[in-house]
Amino acid sequence: MEPTLDTYKLSCELFGHSLDVRAVAVGASTPEGGQIILSGSRDKSTKLWKPIGNEYIESLTLQDHKNFISYIYFHTAEQWICTASNDATICIYKQDGFLPLLTLKGHESTVCALSEGLHPRSLISGSWDKTARVWTIGETGEATTITLKGHEAAVWAVATLKTEQKYVTGGADKCIYYWNDKGEKLRLLKGHTDCVRGLIGLEANTLLSCGNDAVLHFWNEDGECVRKLTGHTNYIYAMARNQALGDQVVVSCGEDSTLRMWNVITGDQLGESILHPAISVWSVACLQNGDIVTGCSDGVVRVFSKEPARQASEAVQKAFDLAVATRKSQLFEEIGGVKKTDLPGPEALLSNGTREGQTKMVRHLDGSVKCYNWELGKWNLVGDVTGASGGTQASSGKNLYEGKEYDFVFNVDISDTAPPIKLPYNRGEDPWLAAQAFIHKNDLPQAYLEQVANFIVKNSESGPMVVSQAPTGYQDPFTGGSRYVPGSSNTSVRTTGNADPFTGSSSYSTSSSHAPSSVDVNFVRAGDKHFPVSSYRTFDTCDAAKVLEKMKEFNSKLTPSDGKVGDELLLAVIKLTEQSPVLELTALEALVILLKWPAGQLFPVIDILRLAVRNEAIFSVLCNSHDFLSIVLPQLGGAAANQLMIVRCLANSLTHKTGRQAVESQLPKIIELISGIRAGSANLQIAMATFYLNLTISQTQGVAKSEICYMVTTGVVELLKWAKDLEACYRSMQAIGNLTTTPCGQETIAQVISVDYVMDKLRELTNTPQGENFSKVNSVGQALLAAF
Repeated sequence: MEPTLDTYKLSCELFGHSLDVRAVAVGASTPEGGQIILSGSRDKSTKLWKPIGNEYIESLTLQDHKNFISYIYFHTAEQWICTASNDATICIYKQDGFLPLLTLKGHESTVCALSEGLHPRSLISGSWDKTARVWTIGETGEATTITLKGHEAAVWAVATLKTEQKYVTGGADKCIYYWNDKGEKLRLLKGHTDCVRGLIGLEANTLLSCGNDAVLHFWNEDGECVRKLTGHTNYIYAMARNQALGDQVVVSCGEDSTLRMWNVITGDQLGESILHPAISVWSVACLQNGDIVTGCSDGVVRVFSKEPARQASEAVQKAFDLAVATRKSQLFEEIGGVKKTDLPGPEALLSNGTREGQTKMVRHLDGSVKCYNWELGKWNLVGDVTGASGGTQASSGKNLYEGKEYDFVFNVDISDTAPPIKLPYNRGEDPWLAAQAFIHKNDLPQAYLEQVANFIVKNSESGPMVVSQAPTGYQDPFTGGSRYVPGSSNTSVRTTGNADPFTGSSSYSTSSSHAPSSVDVNFVRAGDKHFPVSSYRTFDTCDAAKVLEKMKEFNSKLTPSDGKVGDELLLAVIKLTEQSPVLELTALEALVILLKWPAGQLFPVIDILRLAVRNEAIFSVLCNSHDFLSIVLPQLGGAAANQLMIVRCLANSLTHKTGRQAVESQLPKIIELISGIRAGSANLQIAMATFYLNLTISQTQGVAKSEICYMVTTGVVELLKWAKDLEACYRSMQAIGNLTTTPCGQETIAQVISVDYVMDKLRELTNTPQGENFSKVNSVGQALLAAF
């Protein structure tokens, strides 16, 4: 009879980590016949758990990484515990060793995958730096490495095929590559529609892969995907073989809170999934006895067993079942119209507040929602948040919205080109919950919560606004003091009209002096919403007369062999700077000749080019007939004046489809060159930030490409490391904000958060008053940090 997951029940829960358990693995066997469990966490520690009967006890904690643990691998042949981290290093320990035998350095970003190498004392690693590395460690501790280059985005998965003597890698570019032991690329597999997160080599030279597309792919030895295993409803983070049940049995886990079991030969799911009382099941491993280990976002390591003798007591099982039931209810439960699952978890309290007095609603593991206030450098618990009753009220004077009656329905203009959106509200409803529901429903920045709530309070009565003193000891769960209760009868405070919660000014009201049924509120206009940005930024100004004068000066010093042209051709070229230039092939051919001038005399020519490429037809001819990008891109490593003009040229090229396609086709090379610029004028900083911002706009308007999002985020992070100009920083923050609104948003956030210096800089920019002209930096920073 084929095994199923239905026979598995909780065996035990291991508590010890303070944050997400990102990695689990099975270590060495013990003299008693059990196996050690290894776990790694966002708390930067790795723990060893030794079996004692049917329980496990924490026997050792390793704390040698500077950032979170992303992967653990036990090297059976060498009995090494290998830990990978967000600090870009790999630590290698002996079993029960307190300090690393060796720390491997070479990757430039998070190391997120490990596996045994093809040769003795070797490892393969994958990293966010888009490479995999094969490490060979000598007997005396020296390490040599071979770098596998070819992926265009993070390498999330690695595997070793011992029989075939090959390595396999999978990445965020949706590609799977085969390599030989020399680091040469052998084969490309395509089939995943999103990031590849896991790989397992199977018998008969077959391969199993999984990824963010929530599908497991089974590939035959010819590289054909012959089977797809579906069932997960969100990202699949990890897989593991359970060979105690058979060579064909694999388990998987992911963002849908579940553990699942599969027969990879038939493609069948074996039994029902096991739901966990946590959002993310990050990692899974299987012991020799068939027990299954999982690591979760709630910081708990769990062991499941099919053997009744190893299953938990009835009391422990009931507690687990209750937690799972709570998780199930959370998947659908709402509070004030907001899904609890849309609210951030306790990890949100790890980030500093963006301003004194900021409030934040947080969903806890027991299902409760609590409010916290940022004060004096820490989050202070204010109280529990409870939802309003909702429902309809059958009385006259109500406004109907989505089948329900409300006392107020505010019309909110978010854009001059889009119809207003509705903000419904009933007297007695908590204005903060109504504001939170409005923000979630319409994808508005979380930083607007307080402004929207205060607006509701001030505008939910047409006459005197009443402030009610709550009974002694009552604390408002959002402000910490007595709250406004519309319609109560104590101290009166008259409002001065429909105050806009963002500008403080009044807006036009269509209602009479009685209780208003609708108010027009222009408080989230396009100018106030810092991202997503939908209009491309261009560099259009030019003093054509001065450019022509400079070109004539340079031209006079050249010979025909150097690219000297007649004055009539210079006049034809200068006409390309017009807003709507005529497509003159003679002028374009002359421009290409001028682009071959010596580097020291090139900048006025590129100045003309950056204006000409705004025209899609001209760009098409220059690109397809003359390959002008190959001529100008090498100048990004040259003089500062040329760098400035080329980056402006690239930014302007992105305003039309032909330009975007051409730039994106060479994007890895372009971003590598631009990222190599580590200093420059304010104008250059602004040009670079604008280029990145324009790149992100297309990702918000169509199908976002994970590889482009990754490369752009990398570029913006590099720019923010040195840029000081506030306009450049503002546009860089807008670019990151744009990407957070795409399906690749979580990967973008992870990239940015992983660079402590940049996160510190974002907080500093946000919290430091920038003056009237650049208060927008404070505002976009608040919105961006709230999105994190």
